[in-house]
Amino acid sequence: MNRGQKALAAALALLLGVTGCNSSGLVEATGRLTHNGRAVPSTRVYFQPDDGSRRSTGLTDDDGNFSLRFSSQQSGVKPGPHTVYVKYEVSADEETHQIQPKADKQLRAVIGRYSDPKNSALHYEVSRNGQHFNIELK
Repeated sequence: MNRGQKALAAALALLLGVTGCNSSGLVEATGRLTHNGRAVPSTRVYFQPDDGSRRSTGLTDDDGNFSLRFSSQQSGVKPGPHTVYVKYEVSADEETHQIQPKADKQLRAVIGRYSDPKNSALHYEVSRNGQHFNIELK
């Protein structure tokens, strides 16, 4: 490979990295999970492709924000239609009673209504890199 080809290859690699395209076909996506306009913390958000392929997940922070990951090593989500479901995750500090639960019983009951992918009413289309999903639990 000559100097010009190396420069072209490096520029192409940089461009692909900036635009979010990758050989896996995944796109970057983030979101915010709320109920009655308030953040839903400590909740795992699952984006399950409707074609049955591998899902992506994200864990909400105290403000309800999450970023989707395909695996521990790879961020992103597969484009296409998805069923979204959620599950509350009890932290070690909550389990040992070192802190109060981040979600009260009422909020955990709401989260529970969306915990089964077969019955979840949450359906979203992942269509582009950098997409942000505002998910409101009713």
